[in-house]
Amino acid sequence: MINKFAIFSLCATSAIALNAADTKLDTTVITATGFESPLKDETRNVSIITADEIEGRGYASVQEILEKLPSVTFVNPGFGDTVDLRGQGSKANTSVKVLINGIGLNMLDTAHAVVPINMINVDDIERIEVIPGGGSVLYGGGTAGGVINIITKQKPNEFFANISAKFGSYSHRSTNLALGVKATDDLYLKFNAKAFSENGYRYNERNRGYYTSGSAIYQITDTQNITLNTNYYSSKIDTTSSITKDELNNNRKAAGSDKTFQKDRQLDISLDYSIKPVDELEIRIMPYYQKIKMTPDIFSSYVTYGLFEDEKKGVKTKGRYDYGSGEFVAGYEYEKNDGARSSIMDMNMPTGGRYHNDINVDITKNTHSIYALQRHEFNSWFSLGAGARYEWADYTNSRTTNVNMTTNGMPPRPINTTDSIQNNTDINTYAFEITPNFKYSDTGNVYLKFERGFISPSPVQLTDKDQIKGYSFNNLKPEIFRTYEVGIKDLIFGQFSSATIFKTDTTDEIVYEELGGGRHAQAWRYYNLSKTRRYGLELYSEQWLFDQLKLSQTFSYINAQIKEGKDNGKRVPLVPRTKFVLGVDYLPIKKLTILSNFKYFDSTVDSNYDKIKDRFIVDIGTKYDFAKNISMSAGIKNLFNEKYNTYQNKKQNSYIPAPERNFYAEFKYTF
Repeated sequence: MINKFAIFSLCATSAIALNAADTKLDTTVITATGFESPLKDETRNVSIITADEIEGRGYASVQEILEKLPSVTFVNPGFGDTVDLRGQGSKANTSVKVLINGIGLNMLDTAHAVVPINMINVDDIERIEVIPGGGSVLYGGGTAGGVINIITKQKPNEFFANISAKFGSYSHRSTNLALGVKATDDLYLKFNAKAFSENGYRYNERNRGYYTSGSAIYQITDTQNITLNTNYYSSKIDTTSSITKDELNNNRKAAGSDKTFQKDRQLDISLDYSIKPVDELEIRIMPYYQKIKMTPDIFSSYVTYGLFEDEKKGVKTKGRYDYGSGEFVAGYEYEKNDGARSSIMDMNMPTGGRYHNDINVDITKNTHSIYALQRHEFNSWFSLGAGARYEWADYTNSRTTNVNMTTNGMPPRPINTTDSIQNNTDINTYAFEITPNFKYSDTGNVYLKFERGFISPSPVQLTDKDQIKGYSFNNLKPEIFRTYEVGIKDLIFGQFSSATIFKTDTTDEIVYEELGGGRHAQAWRYYNLSKTRRYGLELYSEQWLFDQLKLSQTFSYINAQIKEGKDNGKRVPLVPRTKFVLGVDYLPIKKLTILSNFKYFDSTVDSNYDKIKDRFIVDIGTKYDFAKNISMSAGIKNLFNEKYNTYQNKKQNSYIPAPERNFYAEFKYTF
């Protein structure tokens, strides 16, 4: 470990050159206001990863891409990895909003489902924009940690066609085809397709499938255009359950006792119409449809056939008016979100007989929202932004459980029980923010921000179950978070840097408590009780040295604590306090680039407050352009073969190991 940190410290040392290359300040972003504008004109600190920063690095998933950003980690509460921002821990799937081209990926059923962020083809990403901490005014509830917007490639400026093939450890194979053409002066077309297959790190794990996307942009007039975006993903995933500590020490690749065979499907369709009736006014209308379907079948001492389904239908309308000394943005959004979960469990009783459990959950959330956001420039150095959102939501919740059990009595006794409940309820809430901004130079600004946001309960959280009385409905309130933030960004000696200090207090946090023993909860309840506090620091900087060496550094510190409830004073589980990432891109000759990332994640605790050790990961690679249209990249991930776990529950003696050292190679041909 000492040698690793010696390398880490040596690579972190850098000089600053005055003749730096262009920075990201001119990069176009849309997530901060919902409309395109240069990063230098945005008040808040927005993290951006472009297609150029993704290409040639062997990224196999969106997860690998996002890990380089400050305050971004991935947590596994026991049902899969999900992205976390600013230390949300096991509640990240309800507190971090993930979008694809502006459409939310978070599923309505939050009890077992993760955010399906890895159903997106990394080769089809134009850029990823991340706003840490807040965003409720523009994007609604569930943004305490922040907003991540993944934007796929859409408008080609001229004809292009490329094909790439990637190979890697664990029998990874994938092929990607991308086509784009300016069909006419007014019509742009793009198509992307990818097929992949790979074995998992552990025995009996496998993933295979395909991804397709297409877009068509038609310039109706000089002031009107319409864009059609479609994405479709399909995969079959074989996984196994966690293993014990003894099994882990004996063979990290060992398969667990349970096997899961899962099929995943995702479809996204959106139609974005934009019009500028006058130069100062832009109006956009976007109807959309999304469907996510997961069907896990679990085989162990019992057999469970499952279904998770999420369907969204909605429309987003918004307008921006530029009145010279500022801008005014307003919008209305409607979304109908349907969710369904079902499972059929069959198992033999230890004492003889048969147990059959059939569960069906159908939930719906209809949401109407209006919002407005204004930024006014009082003079050349001071501006003030403020906004508010109001949300009306009605819920429909239906749950039915049928239990059929045959015991070996004298004679055998059949037992049949049915428990069902259905309810409708309304929950309305609001958000607002205020952001004064001080622009002290052409490239630098300091801002302050206060935001009052919310996290509405999901429909499944509105249902409790008692062992005697059965199902009942509770009176959950939305969680409320208040974020205080100070940030700065600037070019220092021509090099880009940003820093943010924040504090977020969350009240009325929704607590889940299991009341029954055994492997599956027999009874539970949800209630508003907890209060948490998160404060910390985020730093980002990059330097171009003599046009040959690019360095980037991200650092984040997060102190996440529980302030009220039974765990008062304890850390929020699964949240590392510190994270540091150093990126080094070196061009020793014109066509060769050497790439490396040094990532350190601090220790954290699991759900029972047992320590999860820290980890230090080094990735290295190289990219070489043989000719104008042929390139090759190759590399090693986890160079020092760090051994760590993606999931740990020491109390239950349950572990899921992360991959060890692995390799990749990619060939790309552009027509």
